[in-house]
Amino acid sequence: MSQASLSSRLDRAVDDAYDHVLGPADAEITLVEYGSYACPYCRAANEQIAAARDRFGARLRYVFRHRPIPGSEIARRAAELAERADDPERFWHAHVELMTRSETLTEDDLIAVSSDLGLAREEPEEAEEAARRAQARVEADERSARASGVMITPTFFINGRRYDGPWDESSLADAMLGRLGHR
Repeated sequence: MSQASLSSRLDRAVDDAYDHVLGPADAEITLVEYGSYACPYCRAANEQIAAARDRFGARLRYVFRHRPIPGSEIARRAAELAERADDPERFWHAHVELMTRSETLTEDDLIAVSSDLGLAREEPEEAEEAARRAQARVEADERSARASGVMITPTFFINGRRYDGPWDESSLADAMLGRLGHR
């Protein structure tokens, strides 16, 4: 598949009731990231996203969608683990822990986040159903990533359009403000 044939648009609109969202629904800027907890670039971009959120405040809505690194079992397990969180606050806590707890994602990170989420206390049937839901959610995000032309992580979309530029704080901020002709 050539780069020219890839979509430059977000496959599906952000759904505040379904997606993992930080920021108000009426924010003027929506930044969607397709990322993987095992991706060193996603982990590095995490700091830039936090800085952008601080800088833009209520003007920015940030959305995270899963695209585990293909062939990485730990990346898939981490995504599914984050999906086991039973409310948005716990999801974002797990997300931050998985992105920042260690320099690279490890089994110890998964164990710690699983413990934080209290997964060991679940009944077996409840755990099995939660695991099925988590797997389905990650797979839905992966389908959306493919339909959106996502080939690498992190891939960002600003107000529905793919952003292919650098993601250092100033470049990303300039793109979000439309200074680079992005919007």
